[in-house]
Amino acid sequence: VPGKPILSVHQTEENTLLVKWEPPLGAEGQVLGYRLQFGRKDVEPLATLEFSALEDKYIAPSIHKGATYVFKLAVKSRAGFGEEAVQELTTPEDIPKGYPQILEASNVTSMSVQFGWLPPVLAERNGAIVKYTVAYREAGSPGNLLEKDLPPSPENSYTLNGLKPNTAYDVKIRAHTSKGPGPYSPTVQYRTFQLDQGRTYRFLLPLSPCVRGWCREARELERSGQAQPGS
Repeated sequence: VPGKPILSVHQTEENTLLVKWEPPLGAEGQVLGYRLQFGRKDVEPLATLEFSALEDKYIAPSIHKGATYVFKLAVKSRAGFGEEAVQELTTPEDIPKGYPQILEASNVTSMSVQFGWLPPVLAERNGAIVKYTVAYREAGSPGNLLEKDLPPSPENSYTLNGLKPNTAYDVKIRAHTSKGPGPYSPTVQYRTFQLDQGRTYRFLLPLSPCVRGWCREARELERSGQAQPGS
């Protein structure tokens, strides 16, 4: 079985990587082809491609910023595939291209709103998320947005406290990499309950899809009649 091939990986353009290889020393006449496995190190499974013995390069497209890619190349011979050569390459980070998705389930009281979110989609994250910024204010208020920086966590949720009863609030969020902040999400509007409303209710809000990632129409949560507690 032939030994490891000689493998190299270089970034040629912003979103492409050039993969080149040579057969192992002393493997003349034994090489029937090559098997290349590659992809983001944090995403499984890796893609698999096979090449003829005459091919010696491949251009990997659609490469994400701020990601580590792994490449594994093995020689194919009559005895099967030989030992793999492995190379890794990490692309430079950038500010996020996309925005977080505010989830549809929210807990609302007369003085607080709790909500959660998902990070920007992988292709638009452009690196490791180091923090989020939540921005909010009373709907229709001319005042400045109040901003709160939050570290990333498995839960990715936050509660706005000290709000006015029976008042609508506009809320949006953005993600940061080490290079800076990305765009804010579309605004979501919540309305707190009347002051005499002592219970917490969970509401599911329909999502409105758009061309890029997620979009959400501004909406209000209003108490009509006798609200029924959610789970």
